[in-house]
Amino acid sequence: MQEGSAVRARARLSHTTRIVISAATLGALVATTAACAGGGSSSTQDSTLTMANAAGLGFDLADQQPGWFEQYLQPVYDSLFRISPDGDIGANIATEWEYDDALTALTIDLRTDVKFTDGESLDAEAVKANIEHTRTGASTTASQLQVVEDVEVVDSDTVVLHLIAPDPSLLPNLGMTAGMLASPAAIEAGGLKTTPVGSGPYTLDSSATTEGSQYTYVRNADYWNPDDYPYERVVVKVLTDNNAILNALRTGQVDAGPLGSAKDAKTAEGAGLHVLNYPNGDLEAVYFYDKNGTIAPALADVRVRQAINYALDRDAIVKAGYGDLATPTAQMFAITEDDGIFDPALNDVYPYDPEKARELLAEAGYPDGFDVVMPDWSGYAPEVNAAINQNLADIGIRITLDTLPVEQMYGNTLQGGYAMGWQPYEDNRPWDLIQFQIKPDAPWNPFHYEDPQVTALIGEIQAASGEEQTALFRELNEYLVEIAWAAPINATVFNYATSDDVEATPQAFAKRPPLYNFRPAD
Repeated sequence: MQEGSAVRARARLSHTTRIVISAATLGALVATTAACAGGGSSSTQDSTLTMANAAGLGFDLADQQPGWFEQYLQPVYDSLFRISPDGDIGANIATEWEYDDALTALTIDLRTDVKFTDGESLDAEAVKANIEHTRTGASTTASQLQVVEDVEVVDSDTVVLHLIAPDPSLLPNLGMTAGMLASPAAIEAGGLKTTPVGSGPYTLDSSATTEGSQYTYVRNADYWNPDDYPYERVVVKVLTDNNAILNALRTGQVDAGPLGSAKDAKTAEGAGLHVLNYPNGDLEAVYFYDKNGTIAPALADVRVRQAINYALDRDAIVKAGYGDLATPTAQMFAITEDDGIFDPALNDVYPYDPEKARELLAEAGYPDGFDVVMPDWSGYAPEVNAAINQNLADIGIRITLDTLPVEQMYGNTLQGGYAMGWQPYEDNRPWDLIQFQIKPDAPWNPFHYEDPQVTALIGEIQAASGEEQTALFRELNEYLVEIAWAAPINATVFNYATSDDVEATPQAFAKRPPLYNFRPAD
C-alpha cells in the first residue's frame, strides 16, 4: 500500500485520528516503552497486576459495551488496531490499511504469525467471522459495525471491509471491542460468554475465577508480543461500590482502580496512591429518550425539554458531585474545547432559571408539572442525582425512581423502558455521539426519534471532510441545543488510582487505561 494513499485518507477523516500504518514503528515504540519502564516478561516472572472494575458483561463480543468493560476483554482478545495514549491509530493484528477514494472500502493487511489459543489461525477468514458475529448483537459494539455491508476475503492475510457509507469512527472502533477477535471455532460452538478463546496475551484461568466476583488471567506463553504485557498474571476484582474500591486500593488488595469522586481522589492522594486525572469522554446529562411522547407525552413538546434545561443548576450540581473535576456544559459536543465544534456561547443558552422553566411548562400545558419514571443511578453519583432530582421537583416534575441492578437499568433503557433519565455517557469522538445517540437507529435513541434537520445535517457531515465537516458539526451542535435534544450537565474528568508499584498511562477517549499501558513502576 502506498503511504500517499494513507495520507489522503487521513486528511479526509476529520475528527477521527492520525493513521499510522507501520508495524515496524509500533514495534520500536513497544521496545522503547519496555526499556524505559524496565518492563518485559523476563524481569517480572512472578508479578501480578490486580485491578478493580465494575461487573463485566461476559466474553461474547456481540454483547459488549465499549468503555468500562474492556479491561475484562483485553487480556484474552487482540484487536485489529492499537490506540496510542493520545488517540492515534497504530498497527496490531492489522499491519497496513488503506481506504479507497470514496472512503467506503477499507483494505487491511494482517499479521501472519498469530494463532488463537485453540490452535486456529488468526487469518482473514477469522476476521470476517468475527465482524459478522459481533455485528449481530444488540449492543453498542454491534452498532459500531452496522456500517460494514460485506467483508471480502482477498487472501489469507488481506480483507476488505465494504461500507454502506463512510464512517469517520470505524478505525478507532476497530481498536476497541468492535475490532477484538475470538476464535471462529469458539464462536461457532457458542460458549464464548463464559469461556473466551482469543489470541491475546493471557488466557482465563477458570480454576481461579468466580463469575461476578473475580477473574484471573495467566500468561499465554505463545503470545506474539509478550514485551507489551510485563505481568505474569492479571486479576480483575468486581467491586461496584466506590468506598469498597477506595478501601481496596488503600489496603493493597488491588493495585489499580477507578475513583468515584473528587473527595475519593483527595483521600487516595493522602494515602500515598498515584491519582490520574484525565478527560474520559463522558458527557453526563438528563437524556430525553422519549422525544416522540410515546410514554411521556410532555417530552414531545420542545418547551418542556427547554424547561428542564432551565431548571438545572449545573454549577451547583457539578460542585456537589465533582468539585473542580468536571466542567458544566449545556451542549452535546462538550468534550474537546479545541476541536472547532464546541462553542462557549452555547453554555449560556440555558442559565439556571426555575421561574422561566415553570413558565415554559405552563405554556406547554403542564402548569402543575407531570409524572415520570426514571432509572435510579444514585449509587453511581449520589450527590449529582440528589441535586438533579431536587431541581426537577422544584418545577413540578414528580419522579418515581426505578431501582434495578446496573445491567438491568442499561437494558431497560435500551428497550425503551424510560422516557428520560440521568446518565453518564461515553461520547468519544463526535461521530460516535451521532452513531450512538442521535441517528434514528442509534442504540441510545430507543424511541427512534427523528428530526428532519438533524437527519439532513448528519448526511452532510458524513459526506464532508476537513473544515467543511467541522462547520457542519458546529451547526448540528447549535441546533441540538436549540431543540433541547437533551439536558447536558457536565463533561467529566476521570479519576484513576494506582499503587506505588504500578504505572498506568491513560488513553484518550477511554474510561480505563488499557491493559497494554500498565507497567511495574521503576
